[in-house]
Amino acid sequence: MSTITCLIVDDEPNAVQLLEDYIRKVPFLQLKARCYDAFEVLEFLKSDKVQLIFMDINMPQLSGMDLAALLPKDQHIIFSTAYANYALEGYEYNAVDYLLKPVTFKRFMQAVTKAQSLFTQPRQEAVIREAPAAPEYIFVKSGKQLIKVEYDKVLYLEALKEYVNIVTSDNKMMVYKRMKELEEQLPANFIRIHNSYIVNIDHIQHIADNQVVIGKMKLPVSASYRDAFLQLVNKRLL
Repeated sequence: MSTITCLIVDDEPNAVQLLEDYIRKVPFLQLKARCYDAFEVLEFLKSDKVQLIFMDINMPQLSGMDLAALLPKDQHIIFSTAYANYALEGYEYNAVDYLLKPVTFKRFMQAVTKAQSLFTQPRQEAVIREAPAAPEYIFVKSGKQLIKVEYDKVLYLEALKEYVNIVTSDNKMMVYKRMKELEEQLPANFIRIHNSYIVNIDHIQHIADNQVVIGKMKLPVSASYRDAFLQLVNKRLL
């Protein structure tokens, strides 16, 4: 099993100690340094490198987000903070995961196992991209008519018990179908963000505070779908 070198940066000594204790329990992690502010990290990285940084977001002078913006784009980071509203912003900086304090060992292991998969299976993303292309449209039954709906015009889908509300750029249609059935027919640019919502990523205007904005609608991103959604977003980051 290959070792992943890592660094902790947090201005709270107790938080540093907790992560250090967790790291010692994991055979494939090797702690190389502990830092208590962003400037210590920048100084350390002048002469050394690590594969993974455990980074607090709420730090004085330079926050974790500010520091992440100064690091190479391929630097893997696991953010931690006491504030859940930073989660989506954290993924903009190549974040492997986002840990909400107080961090449990179980949640820590989920994050570092995800990090390990990035180093041991670097070609997995290329395999996913080879999936066959989906059709460009579907036909939706409305009364006695079958209406052609082009996928690129669909903004989002909303589950309403036994029905699904399909919202396009110029129309709304309600169909008698479960969301799960429709989800299996959708192309790769559609992603589920909530039990009630599937969105077309091409129509998202911005992402903030665990919400996506499409037109005048703000749709919630639930914790259970956040990782898959942000992985798709990260593929399109500049």
